[in-house]
Amino acid sequence: MNLPTTVEYPIIAIGDLHGRVEWLNELIKRLEQLPEWPTARLVFLGDLVDRSDTVKQLVTRVIELIAQKPGSTCVTGNHDLALVRAAGLHDEPPHAYWVKRYGADYDHNWTFRSYMKGYTPDYLPAGRWEEELALLKAAIPTDHREFLANLPWVVEAEGHLFLHCGLSPELDCTPTAQLELLRRKTWDKAQVNPRFGTNTDRLFTPEYPVWLGADRRLSAFPLPFPGKVQVSGHEKVRAPDANAVRIRIDTSGGMVEPLTACLLRGPTAPPMLVFSNG
Repeated sequence: MNLPTTVEYPIIAIGDLHGRVEWLNELIKRLEQLPEWPTARLVFLGDLVDRSDTVKQLVTRVIELIAQKPGSTCVTGNHDLALVRAAGLHDEPPHAYWVKRYGADYDHNWTFRSYMKGYTPDYLPAGRWEEELALLKAAIPTDHREFLANLPWVVEAEGHLFLHCGLSPELDCTPTAQLELLRRKTWDKAQVNPRFGTNTDRLFTPEYPVWLGADRRLSAFPLPFPGKVQVSGHEKVRAPDANAVRIRIDTSGGMVEPLTACLLRGPTAPPMLVFSNG
């Protein structure tokens, strides 16, 4: 599935899902009551996997919704990136960094249980984890593997950018240049040029772009992009949080309701918020 990277208004952005298909279905019921629903495009903000044993059903539902509403799309989140690169869903060998990181730091058990009928993996002893990841890859349907592996890093509209976290002020790289690198899925130190002495410089990780979550601060304090508001998830917030630079709508984190959607009627229209629990 080749997903759109540009979208037309009206747009409905939906925050981090983490397998919560039941919450998504409740949210969709409420969104279907909006007069804009028939023509709206959906933009999912990533993090489809982990934290729930209904990941498989959730990914199926997202693919269905995107197919039902032409022009809809989804960006990749850090959990999606971790799974894809740890298990080699992208038709490349698994990346050593993500093999270790996905096992040690991510809520991977839920994704295994969902795709492998309740199976719980064993991160130890050394060597066994790579075998577990290979089993997981084999259990994930082909259409799910291709969907997750090919999610864009950014989606654009006339007045908005949709990405999992945010643009970075710690790069000696203009907002326009960062956007171009996001379009190309390029995270290369020589091209992004982290400013000397910043956290991004000191902690630079070639495998993990700050725009997708390596720098959590960017959700709240992204580098402004002239003429466009950034719409993001990644960092769980108690309530949706919007200003002239960014809109944050991850009120769930896959742990609690509500799941939040944000209706954008046009490039300069204020966001209208809809919640899964009313």
